[in-house]
Amino acid sequence: MSKNKFVGEYPFKTSHKVLYNYISTPGGLQQWFANNVSIDSDHNYHIEWDGGVHVATVHKKLNKSVKYDFQGKDDGNSLELKLVQGELDGSTYLEVTDVSDNDDEDDLRSLWDGLIGDLKDIVGG
Repeated sequence: MSKNKFVGEYPFKTSHKVLYNYISTPGGLQQWFANNVSIDSDHNYHIEWDGGVHVATVHKKLNKSVKYDFQGKDDGNSLELKLVQGELDGSTYLEVTDVSDNDDEDDLRSLWDGLIGDLKDIVGG
């Protein structure tokens, strides 16, 4: 099955440091993205959402980005959450790159708009 790529960019009124905590830690992710997140002894994240557990290796750049490369049944899927500073106004943007089997652009846009809305409610953004 071919993979599809969704990219969205969302403005925030908060610092990179504050936002990074919500996109990179189990506790942060559980507040807006997943039902439960744990880390195993190999430092893989076990992310529970939508009735299943999805295992991912994680690649982090402190206060810049986090990439989740999914394994097992989700092999080839990935999620990158990247913090970008606007060149003109210095605003913080969260760039979402979601590579998955889902080919419904409207569904993905709706999903991410809702998730980001939840995150903005938490960080005041």
